[in-house]
Amino acid sequence: MFRKEIGKVIFSIFLFLSFFGLYVMSARTYETPAYITLERDWDRADKESDEPPATFPHLVHQEQFYCYTCHPSVFKIGGNKMVHDDFDNGKFCGACHNGVITWHVDDAEDCEVCHR
Repeated sequence: MFRKEIGKVIFSIFLFLSFFGLYVMSARTYETPAYITLERDWDRADKESDEPPATFPHLVHQEQFYCYTCHPSVFKIGGNKMVHDDFDNGKFCGACHNGVITWHVDDAEDCEVCHR
């Protein structure tokens, strides 16, 4: 009888820790910005460009993908300096927005899709 009760207690603790672990590991439990302004690499950028920096819809991507889909392989958490040519080389946004996985950055209807 005692072994049966111990088994129930251990199972209950295991179940609680499992659900708690899933909750803690869930990307949606972390506070992240809905939009991120991407930083231009001025050492490599067209200095004559009057385009505003691109704004990344982080929340939209976060609702569709797990954090590890992009972090740290595509984007380092905490900032990445980039220029538009990086996308054509499959870096940053261009890792997925390449015309194969999803629409290509150059196929956007206008620049304001990213540059708001």
